[in-house]
Amino acid sequence: RHCWHFAAAEDLSDLNMGWFSAPAPPPPAPEAPPPFMEGFLVFMMGVWAFELWLDVRQRRKLQDKSMPDALKKVMAADEFEQARLYSMDKNSYKMLEDAAITFKTALFYIMGGLPWLWGISCRLLSLLGRDPKASGNEIVLSMLFCTVYYTKETLESLPWEMYREFVLEERHGFNKQSLALFLTDQLKTYILIVVLGMPCLGGLILVIQMGGEHFYLYAWGLCMLLLLFFLTAYPNLIAPLFNKFTPLHDSPLKTAIEDLARKNRFPLTRLYVVDGSTRSSHSNAYFFGFGSNKRIVLYDTLNTALLAPEGREG
Repeated sequence: RHCWHFAAAEDLSDLNMGWFSAPAPPPPAPEAPPPFMEGFLVFMMGVWAFELWLDVRQRRKLQDKSMPDALKKVMAADEFEQARLYSMDKNSYKMLEDAAITFKTALFYIMGGLPWLWGISCRLLSLLGRDPKASGNEIVLSMLFCTVYYTKETLESLPWEMYREFVLEERHGFNKQSLALFLTDQLKTYILIVVLGMPCLGGLILVIQMGGEHFYLYAWGLCMLLLLFFLTAYPNLIAPLFNKFTPLHDSPLKTAIEDLARKNRFPLTRLYVVDGSTRSSHSNAYFFGFGSNKRIVLYDTLNTALLAPEGREG
């Protein structure tokens, strides 16, 4: 009779035989989350390996001391050798920096660095008298977390940037800035990103929260507006905080550039000279603007003889 009852039972949990009771079946195991972290790490290592392969190929080319025929007409042999050695040093620096940053980042994520920084952000928010668990503080907490993360990244990259400027660039005679100017630039950059960037991040999170099922369209629209704003604000408001821009005075050089712009239907409105020599002896030039309002900026380290009318045709 008892054997028949045991065999006919459909669920062992229904059996109750006094001291002998069948245990309840264990709950189903929770479904494992998608391996986002592992996928990110694999992708990051793959990008680093690909760039390392490119750098190694470039280094093999730089080790060739023979001067190409096309360059023999425009530069001397000693200038080519100096440029080759400078490129070799930059190549070595880049490979070392990329490897260090990649493995540092991977180790940071594997050891739970993001939750650790999130905990620090929660404690900082608590010190400000706000509850980190309150839903109304989500945006402020996210902005604080990004500020903490950016601070960590800035401090970690500072030794690499100092080595590049005061060792690598100095070795080849390009660095012109003092340590005080370098640190001032770093501090200005940090303050601008925190003061301008974090509110933009908060606005983006707010749009995502309030955007409903089409939040991505509103987020895209906000990003486009911010992009246009900073493209306009950077050369007019932000760049002057770091460099001095002076209008190019009337000269044969200015006339030559304006003639060239007119010939190519380039809507040039203003010409500036920037004091790039306060930081580096590298030469550069660029233009910015929208539509029919374009401006050209020349570094004061440029060899202006190359822009003379007789040099344009060549």
